[in-house]
Amino acid sequence: MQLLTKETTRKEKYPSDQIKPYSSALKSDETQQKDPSDGASVTSKTVIEIPQTKPLQFELRTYPQAWIALFLLVLLRTAVSVFQFTFSVVPGITSEYFNVSLSAVNWLANIQCIIYVIMSFFTGFIFEKLGVKRSIMASGFLCALGCTIRSISAKTNPPSYALAMVGQIIGGASAPMALNVMTMFTSTWFTENLRATAGMFVASNYGAILVMFVIPAITLDATYIPMVLNLVSGFALIVFLPLLFMPEKPPSPPMRIQEMDRPSFFDGLRLLFKNLNFWILFLIQGFNVGLSIAFCTLFAQIVGPHGYSNAEAGQLNAIAFFAGTLGCSISGPVLDYTKQHKLFLKLIAPMVVISDIAFIFMVRKDSYASVLFVLTMNQFFLSFLVPVVIELGAETSYPVAEATTNSILWQGAQLFGFIFVLVMDATRSTDTSVPANHMTNALIFQAIIAGVMAILAFLFHGKMARSEAAAWEQQTLEKLNALSDKDVKMNSHLTTSLYPLSSVLGVTLSDPPTIAGDNEHGIVLKKEKNRRNSLPQTTA
Repeated sequence: MQLLTKETTRKEKYPSDQIKPYSSALKSDETQQKDPSDGASVTSKTVIEIPQTKPLQFELRTYPQAWIALFLLVLLRTAVSVFQFTFSVVPGITSEYFNVSLSAVNWLANIQCIIYVIMSFFTGFIFEKLGVKRSIMASGFLCALGCTIRSISAKTNPPSYALAMVGQIIGGASAPMALNVMTMFTSTWFTENLRATAGMFVASNYGAILVMFVIPAITLDATYIPMVLNLVSGFALIVFLPLLFMPEKPPSPPMRIQEMDRPSFFDGLRLLFKNLNFWILFLIQGFNVGLSIAFCTLFAQIVGPHGYSNAEAGQLNAIAFFAGTLGCSISGPVLDYTKQHKLFLKLIAPMVVISDIAFIFMVRKDSYASVLFVLTMNQFFLSFLVPVVIELGAETSYPVAEATTNSILWQGAQLFGFIFVLVMDATRSTDTSVPANHMTNALIFQAIIAGVMAILAFLFHGKMARSEAAAWEQQTLEKLNALSDKDVKMNSHLTTSLYPLSSVLGVTLSDPPTIAGDNEHGIVLKKEKNRRNSLPQTTA
């Protein structure tokens, strides 16, 4: 353990309050003495203990294991999406098989939204306690268990809707566990230049595209429901087993700020409550994804009154999901290459508004091509915005854990989605309108909410605090390395003061320290007279 001394009369300096390193690993003991001979004060010092456990610098890299872990998480997200949409893509056949109404079938999907909101209150705490790997394993287990219970519900005589609902509740808890862990996963495994790209793969809804094409094609009638549920269960089990062997973390962290302590879950919440820019992002994410959830849920009812069949509505919705996946896929690499998160926030949000307004006028009878074009543009821009907001949320809320911010952002999205479905459904026109039961008012409501979201995008002025902290600490460590090569030795007349760098854990210094510097470098080598009872100071 290397002991350094620091003057207590000097205040520690950091680039800004936003990027002050959060660490509680340092121990200090302050003392002050007074020379009895002439009243001269001896400088008070604080002893700082820095554990010599890791080298001063290590290479920041993304290991091959990271891509394996990412592949397994994407597979899990796909399995969860297939589970979520199993019944909703064949509502009529599901209604016939369980002998329930279409409203009851809709509640098989609605209950998952409610479970998502409830679970998101706890996912940040769960991720903090379990870590990335165990949290992902728990998600895979819940998904496989929910699928198994649903398969059992189809084997009872008659088929048990109540047991299927139990399976939906248990399996539904896997969705927030798999999605909310996104930013914590990417910051654990990927360097800054690949983080948004990795997040894009996790956020993309490949399972929804798969289920919309495959399940309607193989579910010819109600007798095929047990087979479909067994296939979904088998897929979930196959995905879960490799998670047991997933690596827990890379050999070395992809960023140095991970080596520092972060606030606890509840301390992080207290910090977030004071962060206005984070709550602006919360509303942007909630409005953006919430509108997407509501629009896709009600899409068949929006275009149906204008003469579009369920098959045509299904095709349009599937293509819209593909366009959204494409937008999300492009967003990640673009953000990693440009680092212009705030610029894209302000550019893309107005495009969502424009496409929403255009859809009000385009949804007409025999306007399939126009509807398809506007719909794909809308979902492309909506999905492009998701990685932008998620990454900004982690940046502007630093040092709060990414798992906490991500959970809150996705929780808000599900909550607003549920509310928007109820509001848009309530604005449906009457049977006597032309066309009957049209949802023009719902589309106007959607455009208004998108407009508010665009205004909020221009009000956001948060800092890229996480990136700034990582860059600042990298520069400071490089300066320390350069200074440590200087031929300056510590003796009894000299004392070193290590200011902000002392909070960076894992620093190894030579013994005795051979460092020098100035205020600019954050390191001070000060000459000091230590006097005791007017006796001359002996040089070691």
